[in-house]
Amino acid sequence: MYRAVFRALVTSKDMTPIERVSARSKALSILGLEGNPTKSEVRKVFRKLAFELHPDRGNDTSDEFARVSDAYQLLFETAEDEPAPAATASARVSRPSVRATETEFSEEILNMCQEMAEDDGAQIATRLYRKGRMLTYFVPREPNDGLTKVVLPTGDLVDSRTMTPQVVDVWSGEISMNQYEVSPQLCAQLFPGARSVQIRFGSVTQH
Repeated sequence: MYRAVFRALVTSKDMTPIERVSARSKALSILGLEGNPTKSEVRKVFRKLAFELHPDRGNDTSDEFARVSDAYQLLFETAEDEPAPAATASARVSRPSVRATETEFSEEILNMCQEMAEDDGAQIATRLYRKGRMLTYFVPREPNDGLTKVVLPTGDLVDSRTMTPQVVDVWSGEISMNQYEVSPQLCAQLFPGARSVQIRFGSVTQH
């Protein structure tokens, strides 16, 4: 009953100010947060709890996992981004803008990914958008409920001629607006040189 009421509050677009404050207070309590956490703080706590409580771990925690997911959804949508550091004199110096590139993977690379995907029942990223050391992979299909395995050609920042397919596990509870952000630890392991890596699901639009 408690979860049903909280779920109704989270999904309602017509909450009164009092209901919104109450729902936010409950969400903070569920995630063990207080005050005004930033998006990164909310995401960090949620990932830890989602890993511990995910039903696939066999701990009969589906209700707890659902409550945590609802609380994350509410707080993440209203949380502030990390404040930008104060600009220094050197930082204000104009620098050339980084040219963004967009790559559709070759048939050879896609065939390599397909072979791996068939073994794991995974989805395949077909295109890469890159700006500097920030990478965004595009997967044309919608993510699954629960676990989605995604095969990504990695190594673009090292040598695009020797890209190697890797499998990334994506949990639906960690996807926001059809977008998943790869953890810094996994970035360092699978995407050497990358500053950030994102995976976007669904219809692919040109930049």
